[in-house]
Amino acid sequence: MAALQPTPRSPPAIRYAQLPCPGCPGRHMNVCQPLDDELQVDFFDTGLRQKWARRQQLFRSGDPAGPIFKVTSGIVAVSRSLPNGTRQILRFALPGDICGYLSEGGAYAFDGEAITDVTTCTFQRDGFDNFAATHDVTAEAVRRELSQVLASAGQHLIVLGRMPTAARVAHFLCRMKADLTSRSQTAGLVALPMARGDIADYLGMRLETVSRSFTKLHKLKLISVSTDAVVVLDEIGLAAIGGYPPE
Repeated sequence: MAALQPTPRSPPAIRYAQLPCPGCPGRHMNVCQPLDDELQVDFFDTGLRQKWARRQQLFRSGDPAGPIFKVTSGIVAVSRSLPNGTRQILRFALPGDICGYLSEGGAYAFDGEAITDVTTCTFQRDGFDNFAATHDVTAEAVRRELSQVLASAGQHLIVLGRMPTAARVAHFLCRMKADLTSRSQTAGLVALPMARGDIADYLGMRLETVSRSFTKLHKLKLISVSTDAVVVLDEIGLAAIGGYPPE
């Protein structure tokens, strides 16, 4: 009997075209950005695609550090519970962003919750680290990503500590607009599928104060508010109130 032969693998160009990567908003961000199509195929094959329902936990602080996630659709809130039982959201991971990487003593450092339906490329930590160890461009992309995340967290602390409430909301909207625009979303529309309570936990405010701040910005004719989106009517005015650097 003839020996069984392995199934031949499609050429890299054909294989790449079959993947979701070409249309992914994160294809040209962080760890995927420096990879050519062939390496992108290899990287994709080290992980798997997962779907998460709204309010499902991807990872929990204190649990053994397991997979690393690259968000391909939806939004993940990265947070930590405070001693008084409340939570502080430190970051909204948008499509293209990586989360679950940071660990402390071999455990996840933060919680990660899907605040919308979410799809991720999920990588086992050992496989992710081995790929980065054998591809310098990926290792450098990981370092840059972590540096940017830490810098953004530092800026967020400044916003929380020094800005009045309406200015915090204005800064948040400007930041979300810039992030969504960089991912080829509609430039004037800021999609806000997260609940107002999530925004409050991110900005260190009470829910009622967040609602009042939105109302104030609306009365100033800077924004128009709908259920799950905001239209920026006066970008310059909103940036001025939020202390956001002009583009």
